[in-house]
Amino acid sequence: MQKIYEITARLQELHPKKNFTPDGILVGSLGEVLAEHHYGLTPLSVGTKGHDCSIDGMFVQIKTTQRKSIQIGGSCDHLIALQLARNGTVSEIYNGPGSRVWDLVKDKKRPMNGLYAVSFTKLQKLMEQFPDDKRVTRERP
Repeated sequence: MQKIYEITARLQELHPKKNFTPDGILVGSLGEVLAEHHYGLTPLSVGTKGHDCSIDGMFVQIKTTQRKSIQIGGSCDHLIALQLARNGTVSEIYNGPGSRVWDLVKDKKRPMNGLYAVSFTKLQKLMEQFPDDKRVTRERP
């Protein structure tokens, strides 16, 4: 992962008017792999609607970004939101019931792209409202 960031940083130096942030599908896939490793999750088949992994019979959606918000298009059983830093480290922003996050946006007018932005500030405040037993336990640092 560090090599990816070294390469994109070099591209940014060479082409300062372009943005080479590894985002979108790449960041999402990296986040899913990191979540599988750190939380002991089992990946679901590619293209499974609404969820990426499972653990102990619970379905989990992973949202990973380099920004200060995630985008969601619907409810899920459980949601883990991660922020991926340029040095390759990952921080947990939210780990809890997906329905609680969906409740924050479901009554708003649907954006053109169908995805609602939810800020890290809102996610962190929401996560403070429920106990640790509502979270998927991180198995590895």
